[in-house]
Amino acid sequence: MTTGDAGYGDIAKDMAAALRAGAGELWSAATLQLRHTGGSVSCTAWSDVRESLRVDYTSIARRLFERPPAVLEVRLAAGGEYVFTARPDIAAVSPGRLVFDEAFRYPGHPLPGLPRPAVPTGAPTDPAVLAEVTRLAGEFAELYAGIKGTPPPWPPGRTEADLAAAEARIGVRLPEDLRALYLLADGDPEETGLLSPYSYDSLDRLVGNYTEGDPGSYGWEDDVEDDGVVFETVPFGRVKRLSRNDSWVTFGGDRAMNYLAVDLDPAERGHAGQVLEYGRDIYGPLRYVSASLTAMLTEVVETLRAGKYEDPGEQYLFAETSLRDGGERSYSEVISRASELSLPAVVAGLRDPELVQEVYLNDPADTDLAVFEPLTSLRMLKVNRAAAVTPSIGGLGALESLRISGGRVDLGVLAGHPVLWDLQLEEIRLPLDLAVLTTLPRLTRLNLSGSAVPDLGQVCDLPGLRVLKLDGDQVRRLLDAGRPLPRLAALLVTGRTTLPEMAELRQAFGGRDSTEEVVEFSAVLS
Repeated sequence: MTTGDAGYGDIAKDMAAALRAGAGELWSAATLQLRHTGGSVSCTAWSDVRESLRVDYTSIARRLFERPPAVLEVRLAAGGEYVFTARPDIAAVSPGRLVFDEAFRYPGHPLPGLPRPAVPTGAPTDPAVLAEVTRLAGEFAELYAGIKGTPPPWPPGRTEADLAAAEARIGVRLPEDLRALYLLADGDPEETGLLSPYSYDSLDRLVGNYTEGDPGSYGWEDDVEDDGVVFETVPFGRVKRLSRNDSWVTFGGDRAMNYLAVDLDPAERGHAGQVLEYGRDIYGPLRYVSASLTAMLTEVVETLRAGKYEDPGEQYLFAETSLRDGGERSYSEVISRASELSLPAVVAGLRDPELVQEVYLNDPADTDLAVFEPLTSLRMLKVNRAAAVTPSIGGLGALESLRISGGRVDLGVLAGHPVLWDLQLEEIRLPLDLAVLTTLPRLTRLNLSGSAVPDLGQVCDLPGLRVLKLDGDQVRRLLDAGRPLPRLAALLVTGRTTLPEMAELRQAFGGRDSTEEVVEFSAVLS
């Protein structure tokens, strides 16, 4: 820890002054915390008489962007004395967050480095595929010219050498039909409708998208605080249930923050080169678009041939295909005011129950979760504000995540569930006995914040636990139990925490000493 101000002197003084200006009257101690991530600055402030303060930190935030990411804190006394602390080794405070293993990922969230089934070979594009794609693109161009009066404004194509160089950079051989498209035209920047309603990017942009950040596409909910459950794409069995894959290569989209990727590592019933969609309008599982680019081109051409298209003017032409119909039901179901309903009747009346992967159950009375057994693909179940819950989930063989808030929960019936890895029990009013959790072989994340847990030491009996979420009082009680603590990947603490408290927890849970500069000093406002 440095004994000087490390250049933070003026920032600390301005934080203290801003805090005093926002604290109002009749207070004796106040705290201001700024979390600087490198891309944003967030603020939390409170005093001993007000739970939340409004502090103007705009000018301070601008200066922080010139410095490395860190959490900054000022603890101010009414007399003007303050203590400033800056720690780059603490992820967040209020609520607190400590990450001990940056490489940790939940099930289905692989790090980069997956095997790549389609590696560069240097071979030219399959001549039969090239001939078919050339035929389809040629017919599209003829139909386009007949409708628009001019040929489609496509850029010149790339060469086999260009393709080989691009594939060497990304470490993946592209599907033969996508290679063929690039030989014909280097993308469709004018959105002429060749892949209506999508267009494909230039080869250079494809490479740039793949090599920027982690290789591959999608990267959905990989953070330790995210829900984390990976839902399966419909139709089931075609796409691997992963949050990302080195063999998903983004190549285009709709120019409205939805993106297309070719899948070179399909699931058992899938097809190498199948086309997937992800982005702004697709929450949850990736959307299956087509078995291949060739199939997409075929549908576009057949639709134009049938005279089914929209001509909005300029260079645009949209074939009225089914590529974006999305007729399947949502993966998620919300059941509200459940205490007024017959849950068996509700579940029996769901359309395509085998496709339901997530359920929100709001305000139920005394409920046994066995009622959801007809939902054979249910992976996440969230029960909110329940009077009492009997979590009989033995018949829910796919369930990975269970979240309950309410009055009473009988944990005994959880015993031995084979795949449940996420258990969140928030604000449970009647005491919980955690002994049964030792029978859950895959339990990875546990949230007990706000719940009545007489023996928190039972948490120490869970050797597979990697992420733990508690409130501040629970953390102190766990430390006071004096038992060896679990080796966590992350600790999350709800409510107000200070940097000294989080630093103490970092040490208690076995975090390595910081190799980054920690700054702390005292001063007085004039």
